[in-house]
Amino acid sequence: MTGPAAGGTVRPDLPGERAMPRPLAILGATALALLAAAPLRAQSLAGGPSGSQPPIRLIVGFPPGGGIDLLTRVMGEGLSARLGRTVVVENRAGAGGNIAADAVAKAAPDGSVLGAVPAGPLVINRHIYRTMPFDPLADFTPISRFAAIPVVFLAAPRAGITDIASLRAALEKGPLPCGTPGAGTTQHLAVVLLMREIGRDCTLVHYRGTGPALPDLLTGTIALYTDTVVTGLPPARDGRARAVAIASPARSALAPEVPVVAESVPGFVAETWLALVGPRGLSEAQAARLEAAMVAIARDPAVAARLRDLAAEPVGSTRAELAETIRAQDAVWGPVARAANVTAD
Repeated sequence: MTGPAAGGTVRPDLPGERAMPRPLAILGATALALLAAAPLRAQSLAGGPSGSQPPIRLIVGFPPGGGIDLLTRVMGEGLSARLGRTVVVENRAGAGGNIAADAVAKAAPDGSVLGAVPAGPLVINRHIYRTMPFDPLADFTPISRFAAIPVVFLAAPRAGITDIASLRAALEKGPLPCGTPGAGTTQHLAVVLLMREIGRDCTLVHYRGTGPALPDLLTGTIALYTDTVVTGLPPARDGRARAVAIASPARSALAPEVPVVAESVPGFVAETWLALVGPRGLSEAQAARLEAAMVAIARDPAVAARLRDLAAEPVGSTRAELAETIRAQDAVWGPVARAANVTAD
């Protein structure tokens, strides 16, 4: 691997995903409305009356009010409306999402406990944490990938970096300082992967989130910063930084004017995402009904608009597609995480 090998120890609460602040300055009322929506209520998983079965516990590994939590509440509201069950969002934060994911893995496979699980616990954490209480490849029933939040590469305004080609050229002169919102995050691993793919090195500088990093990017203390579109697009839109490229499979509806990395590095994708999973052993009938509900929810134009308000792209994958995503991304991020030499207890 030609990319950097940044070492360090990740705090147990530094996941591949982070609680996201209000995206693009449009969350306010939406966030309050979503938080007020739990517990969420509608029809029944078995098709009976709403009160005929106990609530579905939808467990998420991040605190209330953050981006992953808000996406989970959109998911829960849709499930409640389509499946006929009260859905209660249960926040179990910590260990990069592993605590919540473990609770789902160890739950009875009767459909009463489901997990809103991001990429970290499913494809990254097992390559970073010294011990894992569950096997992400074996201990879950994949249902659907609900939404994706792509990584964006930002350049300092006077760095002279406008696209991947100029980034590669700038790095020919030697490594440049590149910031991330924390060691072990998807954003960190994304820049390691990019350096490997373009055959260059950078000097990694890990911050505790975007807040402390942004002033250094704006002044040129760091030349590059890797973020999600949630917090990365606003400074690019107001001219304080330059959006070099977004790491989504195709140009994002959130910023169609920004090229994707794959236009210069074929196949390059780096996203955080949120999926619905159940415990291993969930019945075929239950899994199929949940899958159909999730696909319909993500395709609902009103839901898609709410997701984009949260700076997320709707996905609505099938069970087979989610299972393949987990396998494929585990194979990608495993070598990258090992090369980055990041460990967590």
